[in-house]
Amino acid sequence: MTSTIPTADSMLSRTQFLTLFAKQLQYQDPTSPMDTDSFLQQLAQLTTVEGIQNMDRGISNLGPKLDSLVAASTTTPEMQQLQEINAGAGLLGMNVRYGDNSGDVGVVSEIKPDNGQVLMRIGSNFYPISDVQGVAFTSANLSN
Repeated sequence: MTSTIPTADSMLSRTQFLTLFAKQLQYQDPTSPMDTDSFLQQLAQLTTVEGIQNMDRGISNLGPKLDSLVAASTTTPEMQQLQEINAGAGLLGMNVRYGDNSGDVGVVSEIKPDNGQVLMRIGSNFYPISDVQGVAFTSANLSN
């Protein structure tokens, strides 16, 4: 058994529903009028369906907007620098191996932005955060 999902074209529009509903009221048997509860239930169902459809349209329109917002925010130099500073903050107090010489090990005591790059202070010198080769709680864990 296969089920079919109604498409937008096959579903009643609000105008069609109200026209059909008005005709139903117009041609009802005067000796047996429509039940008020049934009338209100049908109106509530219409309102619910319309609300769900509006929410669906809103959510569908939100996706591309969020995608473009994320793309715009992650590609700006300011955002990239902020991400590097955030990553650097996690290095504070940590032992790092840095530079080309595997023996260069020290504790990061400060992070700061400088001319488009993020620097970390190890001892009395600053090094680019991009020079980090390894991170550990103790310097013994950084040996090759």
